[in-house]
Parts: sequence; structure tokens; C-alpha cells
Amino acid sequence: MLVPCTVESVRVHVLTGQHVVLLQAKDGNRLLPIWIGPDQAHSIATRIAGIASERPLTHDLMMDMLGKLGAEITRIVVKELVSDDSGNGIFHGSLFVHVGDREIEVDCRPSDAIALAVRCEARILVADTVLDRSAILAEGEDDEALAVFRQFIESLPEDPRGPATTS
Repeated sequence: MLVPCTVESVRVHVLTGQHVVLLQAKDGNRLLPIWIGPDQAHSIATRIAGIASERPLTHDLMMDMLGKLGAEITRIVVKELVSDDSGNGIFHGSLFVHVGDREIEVDCRPSDAIALAVRCEARILVADTVLDRSAILAEGEDDEALAVFRQFIESLPEDPRGPATTS
């Protein structure tokens, strides 16, 4: 089953410089933290903050190209979390593009898919198995480990402007 989500915020840890996008399930108080790169963080954060770029960012370029080709992104899906060799996980995503009379699924990083979704108001969906495995509760006390993680997430400042770009 897929759960509709919204972008709650994009944050950056001041000491480490790591970026995270927080997706919030529309049906409850679960937050899904996805660690992302600074370029995707900047692209997502500036768009949701309504900050225009002087020149098109990569995701703006992609949206312009899709539009001129008559294609439309209908939804994005964070479909799985795959364990890697270090014991961490890597999120896998897809975006669904409607072209003519067919729909095409394109494999992508969830961060890129989210950056595109916020530009065209496409639905953001997350597999319930991913939420069950990785989400934290936005409110209330659950177990101690999640409470520590929640405190860490809440300590991250919001980063609406993201890092400066040189190009």
C-alpha cells in the first residue's frame, strides 16, 4: 500500500552539514527522514520557500524539458529501503511520467523525485513498508530510541535557502 505524504521541511545539521528532507504522512503523525545531498536540499528548499533562482536549476530544466515534450509527472514513489554493506539503508524511488496515452516509470533517487514533485505538485507516495521501517512519530512519546532520534531531528535548523551555488 502507498501512503500519501507531504514535504514537512528540509533541514541541515550545522555541525556536520548533512541535509535531510522530512516527509510527513498525511494520514497521521509519522515523519520519514531521508538524508539527501546539498544540491537536492537546495532545490527542494528553495522551491517550497518560493525563492526563485536567477537561472534554472537542474530540476527546473528537467521540468521545462518534460513540459515541452508534452510529458507530465503524475506521482513519485519512495518504494523501498535497501540495506547496504555498512548496515545503513538506501532509499529507492520512482517517478511516473504520463506521455501521450501511456505512463512510464523511471527509476530515480527519492531526493530528485521530490525536487521534481514540488515543482509540479505531483503526489508524493511512500510504501507503507518503508514508513513502518524508518518513520518516526512527529508527536507523543514512543520508545526511547525514537525519542532520541526525534530530538536530533528537532535540533536541526530549517534551511530554506540551502547552500550557495557557484554556477
